[in-house]
Amino acid sequence: MPTSYKSNACRPWDDEQVERLKELIASGASAVRAAAALKRARSSVQVKARKLGMPFMASRDAKRIRNAKIAEAESRIAR
Repeated sequence: MPTSYKSNACRPWDDEQVERLKELIASGASAVRAAAALKRARSSVQVKARKLGMPFMASRDAKRIRNAKIAEAESRIAR
């Protein structure tokens, strides 16, 4: 196991990180993106989000919403 994971193991969450996680989830960020922003493992971020009652959106749903936003923006540009 890489040392980067060992140093993160069982590291407690502080209030600032929990708030940042909530903001990331609300903005539609993926678990991978949130993990990178918080410098934590993806699984740790997912578990914490579930414990907060704010699980990440399924990747297929996120992709559908992202594609809809892109299509809407492209239609505005075409007008």
